[in-house]
Amino acid sequence: MKKSRKEEMLFTRKTIIEKATSLFMTQGYKQTSTREIAIASGITQPALYHHFKDKETLYVEVIKELTTNVKESLDKLLSCKNYDERLLSEMIETLIVLHPTNILLMIHDIMSDLKPENQTLLYKLCLQTYNQPFEIFFQKLKDEGRLRHSIEVKTAARYVISSITPLFGPEPKFNVQNKTERIAELTDIFLHGLCTD
Repeated sequence: MKKSRKEEMLFTRKTIIEKATSLFMTQGYKQTSTREIAIASGITQPALYHHFKDKETLYVEVIKELTTNVKESLDKLLSCKNYDERLLSEMIETLIVLHPTNILLMIHDIMSDLKPENQTLLYKLCLQTYNQPFEIFFQKLKDEGRLRHSIEVKTAARYVISSITPLFGPEPKFNVQNKTERIAELTDIFLHGLCTD
């Protein structure tokens, strides 16, 4: 059965977002052209501009969709009752699996290459998507007296995000641990520290 015009438009838009996500996340915003995205999507540049007025508008949509998927998955994990080492590991692993690039590099792209209004919008989205779930996790630990009093919840969340940055992307060639082992090791350090009491 032939697709309706509306179905074709939605399919094309979805394809553009998928291909643009892949290109933006592997090459960065600046290094990705709308021509590359159009070719990868199997359409012409004018057809792409029919769906998105410019590269920045497309990038904003890519980030919105990406952050929505990540946030939904992290929120689902947070609905469990056991805020423990395993949950933190699962949150980190989910973030790494669902987010195809280094978060800090993506934020750098946002803050250096986009219009101020889009910088603000996407920076807030990033905070809600990446920091907020970890803040919820650490707030629960703080409420239960399991987080040191001198540690702020927001600081703990930022520390996790910045510490897991090396885990994004391909495995280093000479690494003796896989990502799951590295996540478990980092989680142990996040929750138990480096030194004995």
